[in-house]
Amino acid sequence: MEGTEYMYELFEALPRCGPGDNESTRRAFNTITKLPKQPFILDIGCGPGVQTVELAKVSNGKILALDNHQPFLDKLMKTAGDEGLADNIIPKNMSMLAMDFDENTFDIIWSEGALYFMGFKNGLKRCRQLLKNGGYLAVTEIVYLVPDPPAPVIQYFEREYPDITDVNDKIGLIRDEGFKLISDFTLPESSWIDSYYLPMEKELSHLNEKYQGNEAALAIFDEMRHEIDFYKKYSDFFGYEFFIMQKIN
Repeated sequence: MEGTEYMYELFEALPRCGPGDNESTRRAFNTITKLPKQPFILDIGCGPGVQTVELAKVSNGKILALDNHQPFLDKLMKTAGDEGLADNIIPKNMSMLAMDFDENTFDIIWSEGALYFMGFKNGLKRCRQLLKNGGYLAVTEIVYLVPDPPAPVIQYFEREYPDITDVNDKIGLIRDEGFKLISDFTLPESSWIDSYYLPMEKELSHLNEKYQGNEAALAIFDEMRHEIDFYKKYSDFFGYEFFIMQKIN
């Protein structure tokens, strides 16, 4: 894809690669019960790993952190080292589409804002294979927050993510794929603005100056600014839902 290097330069400078916050990560984890003392956790599409480090703090587990962009893994392990948690995290450079782990391996699979790369239904199927019986899956997935979103929102997601549906449809799919829903909640607006878009706006200002006259780079950055503006205008109609579920034997 043309311009990928500029996209990576932007995201490598951000604390997160998508909406989220440590409080929501902890809230989701705390809905999970009956875990071993040291659960084995797979974090799919971990990015720079803010949530990975938080999971290491709250879970006392061993976490396999999966991403296909090495600079994100390097950033994660630098943070983990600074926090004294490097021994709890195993970085793995691999695409989620190429996961070759044995079935029934993990106590928990985690994926904040990344499972959509596989498609939600396909992601559920693959994660169920990799989870131990009774294991847990926790994911954030973008959803419509109202039954009838306005036309501009529908048109936007027809381009960006045609698989988007509302929360009830996702819950139905979760049950159809052999999971029991434990809990779900909508990420707060601060997860988008404070944790993600404000740092992005600051970095975009810097990059726009750096790449003046570079049409390919500026087109990428303009697209990201449009995404920010779109969220601010239509955030009542869509958001991320955190789904926590358990594999049914």
